[in-house]
Amino acid sequence: LEETYTRATQTLRDAGMTVTQFFAVPPDPEADLALEGARRLGEAGADVVVGLGGGSVIDAAKGIAALARMGGNLWQYTGANPNSRPITDAVPLVAVPTTAGTGTEVSAVAVFTHHGVASLPDMPLKASVFGPAIRPKVALVDPDLSLGSPPELTAACGADALGHAIEACLSRRANPISSTLAGRAVGLIVENLRRAVEDPDDPKPREPLALAATLAGAAFSAAGVVVPHAIAQALGGLLHVPHGVGVAVGTPVNLRFNADCCVEQYCALADYCGISAGSPEAKAARFVDRILELLRSAGLPDRVDVPADAPDDLLQRLVRNAFESTPVPITLNPRKIDEAALEGLFREVLG
Repeated sequence: LEETYTRATQTLRDAGMTVTQFFAVPPDPEADLALEGARRLGEAGADVVVGLGGGSVIDAAKGIAALARMGGNLWQYTGANPNSRPITDAVPLVAVPTTAGTGTEVSAVAVFTHHGVASLPDMPLKASVFGPAIRPKVALVDPDLSLGSPPELTAACGADALGHAIEACLSRRANPISSTLAGRAVGLIVENLRRAVEDPDDPKPREPLALAATLAGAAFSAAGVVVPHAIAQALGGLLHVPHGVGVAVGTPVNLRFNADCCVEQYCALADYCGISAGSPEAKAARFVDRILELLRSAGLPDRVDVPADAPDDLLQRLVRNAFESTPVPITLNPRKIDEAALEGLFREVLG
């Protein structure tokens, strides 16, 4: 990635452009980072923001670009804030993803961690800012940029893209176009993820995985996501579980939870995975088995270990956090889910 960054910045400089660097982006960026980035952006007087990196980097670029024009802080534009407003202006953004997972290069959302939120003063909250202005003006998706990625990173990113695609199909907002994009993404991931994990330097699976991530990003931008992303946000906020791993452990339990009311959707997704024979119920069950097999073969866990110092009320805190951070995905789940049901799902994913 360092070589890619150096080559990209030198190309811009050779074209007569001034480049200001901002490297301070960790995984799961905190909201205050965007304030510092926006200050640096204002000092530089830059006309364009380029996000070159994984989902956290591009999300940070979105937040920085937004605050440079909108002012204030990111909580004002966060969906979990009952008084939020959409981001309607931002410095133009170019997204160059180096992983195949988040689909943020085509979405109008970005995820940040907030602290001291009035409704949850005792815990961090991972939540999305939103608005049409932070959808990148240009997305440069080069599959070769993910070549050589560590297997665990490839697997986690693939699980995130897979979650976007499956959840977009299950969402109450699903439509024929979003479901077609999502179904194609599921098929590409099922066919290529394991190969990319097993041989990080093989270029063959990288292009279909990059395409799948972008298709899934477009699909969930229209249809939304459901409960696995609520589970992942809470696990990330409270236990610092990497987002893709959180989606990976949330996907199987949610597929089982929704099974009785989603036979039609599972059958449609099964078609994209090459599963054609059997009754609708059998076909749907084979689809679920295929997804579980894929996640296991990619080395992803099906449980999250509970830290030794976890509070006694961890389950209840996770449920509260999920309902506060991601109320819309919970509402969009095809089967109605209340606090008791969500607590049951969290109980399943905690080892």
